[in-house]
Amino acid sequence: MLKELKPRSSYALLSLVFVLSRIIYYLLGVRFDARPVLHFWQFVDAELLKHRMLESLYYLHVQSPGFPLYTGIVLKLFPNGYPEVFHAIHLVLGIGICWLTYYLMSVCGVNSWLAFILTSLFIVSPGVVLFENFMLYEYLTAFLLLASAAALYNFCFRERAIYAVLFFTCLLFLLLVRNQFHLIYIAGAFLALLYFYKRDRKMLFFSGIVPLLLAFGLFFKNWVVFGTFSSSTWMGMNISTITTHQLTEEEARGFISRGLISPVSRIEPGVPVAEYLPYVQMPPPTGIPVLDEEASASGVTNFNNRVFFQIQRYYLKDGFWILRNYPVAYVRSLKRAWFSYFLPAGDFLFFDLNRPRIYSIERFFDLVFFGQLRDASDRKSLTRMEEQGPKLGLILYTGIFLLIGLPSLWLWSIYYLVRGIRMKTLAQPTAVLIGLLFFNITYLTAVSNFLSSYEGNRYRFQVDAFFVILFGIALEQFRMKLFPRAKDPV
Repeated sequence: MLKELKPRSSYALLSLVFVLSRIIYYLLGVRFDARPVLHFWQFVDAELLKHRMLESLYYLHVQSPGFPLYTGIVLKLFPNGYPEVFHAIHLVLGIGICWLTYYLMSVCGVNSWLAFILTSLFIVSPGVVLFENFMLYEYLTAFLLLASAAALYNFCFRERAIYAVLFFTCLLFLLLVRNQFHLIYIAGAFLALLYFYKRDRKMLFFSGIVPLLLAFGLFFKNWVVFGTFSSSTWMGMNISTITTHQLTEEEARGFISRGLISPVSRIEPGVPVAEYLPYVQMPPPTGIPVLDEEASASGVTNFNNRVFFQIQRYYLKDGFWILRNYPVAYVRSLKRAWFSYFLPAGDFLFFDLNRPRIYSIERFFDLVFFGQLRDASDRKSLTRMEEQGPKLGLILYTGIFLLIGLPSLWLWSIYYLVRGIRMKTLAQPTAVLIGLLFFNITYLTAVSNFLSSYEGNRYRFQVDAFFVILFGIALEQFRMKLFPRAKDPV
């Protein structure tokens, strides 16, 4: 039996694997894709971030301000070399994801060699590399989730204020970066820790109150300025995506002709604002570009324009009507969301720059590790197959191993956690950590699949490392049953 790896050796070997894999991928042609900064709606107009950043962030309502702030700082400091800077940051995040994945498996009692192998396979997988080389939320979110888990474990293990501060700070950053993380998310964690750690209440209160108040301040600001107590006004667009955009052309025309839904809901997101003008009235200019611009300097529709308050009302009204009166449309959304959720991480439409360069490697990983027997890149073909009626063959296009393995891991984690607490075979810090992994997987899966559609694997990527950690724990438990030995609770 192999000896356990020493911690220093483990992280050195993981760093070597990371660096060598990135060199190989670079030689294969993988390059950092910074196009979203100028061409995706998720990014505030780059010119405004360079010259009117604080004003634009204050009046930003369509999304949380954290990611635009991060983007804007880099654009201001490196107006010409920002792609290289973002790439460097993503590489740092990548090594952090690598180390944290290994660390969290280790503290859960996973054999060091098993943890090393699983972490290495995860970090060199094409899906991870493609997200690492793509400028969007997911890579930063994945790192923050892992960092928050490590901070919480260390607080529970050592009960020191610094780890509580780090934990709540990570939660605040998650809320500021992604609309998926609500005020309730950070408030719930704050109240749960106060309830379960009574002897540390004072320390926890002062550690978490500032991040909680800052999060509340963002929601309160949007309520005062825009009349909505939220971090984002994107809900109408979400509702439209899972309802009206699931209608066939014939269904939509029928509902519109009978006056049951408005023609606005059939306008494709991202078209010029002028397409909406027959149905809405342009608000008077405010003199604040982020609220007045119809499009960014690069031509991307500005969803932060005040006219979208009117448009979102149409989306909400029509979407809720469909939910009440024609729920079959929402069922279609659920089917598509769950189908995409079980796709390999690298199977994403906007990886068109790098995916073709490593296609053979990705197909190998998708087939061997995820069980995707047929490539699902042609979404239009899959949609046509779906419209022809239920087809068992569609399963071949998703990750069969993921389809079986991820729900199995989710269910097993419940059993392992409950049994470990009842039998007292799990130490409290480990139980809290596994509980957090389970909660985040459940929370993000529910938010992604019930409130969105089409890109479930992109949303799932944020917790893919958590699935790897749970898989490592499950394999370790299986190994212990085969080769039992006395072991203290971990």
